[in-house]
Amino acid sequence: MYRMASEQPSEGIPSSGDADRFVIHVRALIAIRDYLIERGHDQSQIRKVLAQYGLESADVQAFHGFISIQRFALLLRGLSVVSGDPTLGLKLGDRTDASSLGVLGQAFQTAPNLENALELLATHMRLYADVSFSGLSVSDSRVEFTWSYSPLIRMRDELTDRAARLFVRSIRRRFSPDWWPVEVHLQRRTPADVTPYRQFLAPVVHFDTPANMVVLRASDLSRPNLNADAFAHEAAMELVRRVSAERRVPDDLRIRVSEDIVAHMADSGNSVSETARRMGMSTRVLQRKLDALGTSYHDLCDRLRKDSAIELLRGSDLPLAEVAFRLGFSNQANLSRAVKRWLGQSPSSVRTRSDDG
Repeated sequence: MYRMASEQPSEGIPSSGDADRFVIHVRALIAIRDYLIERGHDQSQIRKVLAQYGLESADVQAFHGFISIQRFALLLRGLSVVSGDPTLGLKLGDRTDASSLGVLGQAFQTAPNLENALELLATHMRLYADVSFSGLSVSDSRVEFTWSYSPLIRMRDELTDRAARLFVRSIRRRFSPDWWPVEVHLQRRTPADVTPYRQFLAPVVHFDTPANMVVLRASDLSRPNLNADAFAHEAAMELVRRVSAERRVPDDLRIRVSEDIVAHMADSGNSVSETARRMGMSTRVLQRKLDALGTSYHDLCDRLRKDSAIELLRGSDLPLAEVAFRLGFSNQANLSRAVKRWLGQSPSSVRTRSDDG
């Protein structure tokens, strides 16, 4: 029933590898299509834009299709760079409606109250997008809705911005036009200008956090849905339960190991034995299982370090010493040797050529 809208590598960008296993509902492209139409693009031009990211075959009106969330994130980044608008993710989230969430959106829009709607999202968010975690925590005075993306997904700043604004906007539209979160935490880099984030999201916004979080007041949970429909909600929930049973995400050892490597890349002493310990198996068993998959811990580390180095050198202005630290190198000289081996140039040259481009 569920299919990837596009599974072939694009000629415009390299294959995203394991990250292409994570998907997002194809209707997430609707706001991007409308954005391009407003800027004078016809359907042929829009297909060419999507083709650069391997998404040209995506049917944005499909109710059950999925696309690579990595390619979607890269598309958002590309549009942000070309338009010169660092807040494009926020703006696209502002023009995206909960109806783009497919069956999950149907249930969310008809839920009786905010508590029910948030529990629905926390439990079934994978019906819309593959996230590493989503959860709802409630105390006497504070409610925390949390979600995070796989560390394998690169360049997720605009992806995070869009999701956070969609979350806040959907609650304001369905439950209270004058509602605002207490604070918002974002799993993205600190932007040059934080003012738009306070305007779109909350008075207090934190950046560079390990997960995305929207903090609400406990009293917000009782807010009734302005469009509640008990019959439609029950019908939507039946569909949600059925589709949830169908859309099971396979347990992929290579991806789990890769996620652990990226999440702990900067940790001193991180090694195959540490990864094996966190995964509840012996080092020998882990190595044997990876060998059966045609790879090794060393190969995964090397590839993921290379991918992360390219992203940090081309997509940030972090000092090279900080880049070396984040990649788990003991010093800048080791970073330079690794980048020279991977790319045939020094880290400074990689960054300079990226700036020129």
